[in-house]
Amino acid sequence: MNHSKLSQFINDPRGPEEVLPSLAAEDLANLLDALYQNLDTPAPDFGAQVWYELAVEESARRTAPPEDEQSA
Repeated sequence: MNHSKLSQFINDPRGPEEVLPSLAAEDLANLLDALYQNLDTPAPDFGAQVWYELAVEESARRTAPPEDEQSA
């Protein structure tokens, strides 16, 4: 993902709480990778940390077993 596309996500007025759940799994993985790379620079984009943390949570939510299987 190029920096322009990453900036579109970070500056989306809907915010990560609305955008992240709507992404396909592959798109979420690509966004996580781009955010991680951005955070590994001397001057990451403003808001990238929040987006990254919420994207990690969304990814974990998707890979967690359903609640009824956790209690079994």
